[in-house]
Amino acid sequence: MASPPPGEQAERLRASLAALLAATGREEAAQHEAIAAALPRHRLSAANLAHYLGLRKLDIHRLQLELAAIGLSSLGRCEGHVRDTLTRLCAWLAGERGDAIVDAAGDGLDRAKAESILHANTRALFGPRPRDRHVYIMVTAPDAAAADAVWADGVLEAGADLLRINGSHESPAEWAAIAATFKARAAAFCRPGRVFVDLPGPKLRTEIRQLERGVLHLPRRKDRMGRTLAPTQVQLVAQHESGPQIPVPAAWLARLEAGDLIALTDAGGRERTLTVRAPGREKVRAECDRSLYVTTGLPIVWRRGEKSMGEDRIGALPRQPRELRVAAGDAFVLNETGLSSDPEVRALAFPEPGLLAQVQPGERVILDDGKLVAVAEGMSPEGLVCRVRELMKSPARLRSGKGIAFPDSALSLGHLGPQDEAAIAFALEHADGVGVSFVAGARDVALVGERIRQAGKPGFGMILKLETRGAVANLAGILFEALKYDPVGIMIARGDLAVELSFERLAEMQEELLWFGEACHLPVVWATQVLDTVAHSGLPTRAEVTDAAMSMRAECVMLNKGPYISAATRMLADIIRKMEAHQYKKRSLFRQLAVARGPG
Repeated sequence: MASPPPGEQAERLRASLAALLAATGREEAAQHEAIAAALPRHRLSAANLAHYLGLRKLDIHRLQLELAAIGLSSLGRCEGHVRDTLTRLCAWLAGERGDAIVDAAGDGLDRAKAESILHANTRALFGPRPRDRHVYIMVTAPDAAAADAVWADGVLEAGADLLRINGSHESPAEWAAIAATFKARAAAFCRPGRVFVDLPGPKLRTEIRQLERGVLHLPRRKDRMGRTLAPTQVQLVAQHESGPQIPVPAAWLARLEAGDLIALTDAGGRERTLTVRAPGREKVRAECDRSLYVTTGLPIVWRRGEKSMGEDRIGALPRQPRELRVAAGDAFVLNETGLSSDPEVRALAFPEPGLLAQVQPGERVILDDGKLVAVAEGMSPEGLVCRVRELMKSPARLRSGKGIAFPDSALSLGHLGPQDEAAIAFALEHADGVGVSFVAGARDVALVGERIRQAGKPGFGMILKLETRGAVANLAGILFEALKYDPVGIMIARGDLAVELSFERLAEMQEELLWFGEACHLPVVWATQVLDTVAHSGLPTRAEVTDAAMSMRAECVMLNKGPYISAATRMLADIIRKMEAHQYKKRSLFRQLAVARGPG
C-alpha cells in the first residue's frame, strides 16, 4: 500500500471517517433492542445492519471519491463489514500498520468473517452449495400433471438446485405429488433438492360477479399465414361441464353416427355445420371446418344424409362474467360482492373488503400489472369508488382474476388466512421452507416465523418476498425481525415491486435490496422474468442475457415455469459459471482475459 497522504489531507479524511464511525455507533445504540432480540448467531449481523443503516443515512459520495483518488477503499463494498472497513481506514490514515490495524477493528467482523457468515446462512437455507458454482438456481413447479419424473430429470440435469411450489394454485394433494417427484429424482442425482412452498398471502385479485349470457367461442387452428391447420374440435354432450362442449338433447347422443350432421346458425348469424366423427353414449366428438360462436337456445337440426333426424335447441351454457369496459375518467366500485344495486355501475369483487377502508382518497389503485391506473375517491354505500386515470389501451376491458395493488396505501391484514395455514401445514410436513408473500412489515414476518417456531422443526426455512411499497418503507424493521429466525432469506420479487414503485424506481431498488441483504448477511433470491422468453420459446433476448448476468450477485436466482424451462435452466447455469470468474457481489475479479492477450 502506498504511503499515507500528506498530513493535512490525511487528518481531514480521518476526521470524516471518524464522524462516520460515530454515526454507526449512534445507530447501533438506537437499535440496541432490535440487536439484542436477534438470535445469538445473528447478533453480529444485526449490529452490522445497524452500522449500515447509520452509514446510508448520510451522503458520503464526495468522501468516497477522495478516498478512491488516493488508492484507498471507497467504502463501495463495505456492506457486510462496515465498522471494520471504517476502522482500518482510520488506522491507516493515522500511520498505523499491521497488527495495530487489525487490533483496532474490534469486533472481528472483517471481510472474510462477513463472507463466511453469509455463506453459512445460505447453506443453512438452501443446502450444500452446487458443485460448480456459488449461486443456486430455483425453478418454479408446473402443474402436477406436468411435474413428472421426465420434467424433474430435465431441470435437475440442466442445473436446478431448488424447487418452488406456488401455494396459490392446485391443492395439497397435487403439491405432495410434485414435491415427492422432485425430491426422489434429486436423490437419484445425489442432490439435496430442497422444496419451498409460496404462501398465497392476501389474494389481492378482483373478480367480476355480474353475469351475462354465456357465449362459447370455438376457433379454428391456424398457422401464422391464417391457413387452417385443423378443423374446429367439439364435444356434443347432454350437459356442459367444461371446455369446447355443446349441449344437445340427451336422447340424440346414443343414436348419433359417424357422418351425421348438426346444422345451425351461430350467434354471429353464420351458417355452420358440425360433422360427427366419433360416436359415444355420453360424449360425441364432432368437428367443423369453420370457427363458430354458440349460445344457449340456438336452433339445431340433426341430419343423416338427406333425411332430417330431429330439431331442437342448444342446451344451457354457463353464464359468464359481464364484460366491463372502461375509459379514462370512468368510475368503478370495489366491494365484497362484486354487485351493485344499479346495474349500470361497474363493480368488481375484492377478496379482502376490510382493507378497502384503509385506502384513502387520492391514493392509487393499480390493476392488471399497471395496465390500468385509477385513483380512490372514497367510500360510498356501494363500496370504494375509484376513477380511471391512465390506461395502456382505451377503452380497456376489466377481466376477472387480475391482480390489484394499492401502492400508496398502508394495508395490513394482521393475520394468516386459511389458505396460508393450509400451505404452512403442508410445507412443514413435505417441504424445507416457505416463501412469505406480500411482506409489508415486521409483523408479517413474526406471524409466519412464530408459526414455524411453534411447529418445532429446526432447519425449516423462510424466504421473505419483498414485493410491496410497505416492504421498502419498513425494510429495516423487516430485516431486524428476520434475524430472530433461522434459516431465513429475502427475495427481490421484481414484478410486483415494479408495479408498486414504478419500473424506473425498480432499477435502483433491486440494487439497494441486494446491498441490505449483504449488510445483514442473509441470502437473496433474485426473481421475476429471468430468461422468461427462453423458458417460453427456447430463444433468449439480449436484454434477458444481461439481466441474467446481473442476477448472479444474489445467492439464488429463480426461474418461472415454461415449456422450455430446462433450456432456460441450462443457459442460466452456464451464464452464472462464466460470470463468477469475473465478479463476486459488487467486486470485479480480474482473471486472465483472452481478449487482452490478442491474436494467437
